[in-house]
Amino acid sequence: MPLIQRAVAVPAFAAALFVTAAPAHAEIGQLEITRYDVRSGEKQQWYLACDPDGGTHPDPVGACDRLRGSDADLERLRFGPAPCPKIYDPVEVEIVGYWNEEPRRFRHRYPNPCSVRYQAAPVVL
Repeated sequence: MPLIQRAVAVPAFAAALFVTAAPAHAEIGQLEITRYDVRSGEKQQWYLACDPDGGTHPDPVGACDRLRGSDADLERLRFGPAPCPKIYDPVEVEIVGYWNEEPRRFRHRYPNPCSVRYQAAPVVL
């Protein structure tokens, strides 16, 4: 079940207990990252938590470091030099969640996996 849907599914009483029991230093980021290779139909999803870094993401430290460096400005994942071949093999990326308690949402279609590696790694692998 996606992160956002799980949060809605928590009963109000249990959510109130969780909030009151939360430590003074909460995570600064909680993101769900989805990568969909259009041609192959392969879909990968990761959960990323930052401070402390963790989740199901294969490189939470690298991903969180990059996000902290830009205060999670996800638009920066669209741009940058990508010396990639001009092969159209689209990859769709969607990131939803929170950073410093502010909602974040990003969606972009990269022309190929090489572009994802150069522009969005290590947040999206």
